[in-house]
Amino acid sequence: MATHVYKPAEKVPKKTGSRKAITHSPEELEAFFNSALQEKSEKKQARKEAHKDALIAARDGKLLELQNEESIGENGKRAIGYQIMKNKGLTAKRKKENRNARVKKRKKYDVAKKKLKSIRAVYTGQQGPYQGELTGISKKISRSVKLS
Repeated sequence: MATHVYKPAEKVPKKTGSRKAITHSPEELEAFFNSALQEKSEKKQARKEAHKDALIAARDGKLLELQNEESIGENGKRAIGYQIMKNKGLTAKRKKENRNARVKKRKKYDVAKKKLKSIRAVYTGQQGPYQGELTGISKKISRSVKLS
């Protein structure tokens, strides 16, 4: 078995240098923008028409027939639904905060802080201006340390 020993002289040179940004002419950008607007308006119009058809079908009591027509694909077979397509199975419903790890940890930290408050006293900062010694000063107690 032959082993290859790495030698510093065999380093691959790094590719350095600046790359030029891809620029488009104003005409190309305007054409792209117009096509995106056109596509969006067509989708919106199609949704409005579908909604209008659904309202008419619901009024006439033929909504089920309309839904059956829409669900049939080009080859005459029914299209698959969201649940089948996503293959979720019997997964349990999860909390919304579990989607974002940062939020989940922040909530967990808040819960831990609340638990800590029940275990021991936690400093919450000064509440208003200084009001003096609230418990009073006793003449009998001396808490000083004698140095000699």
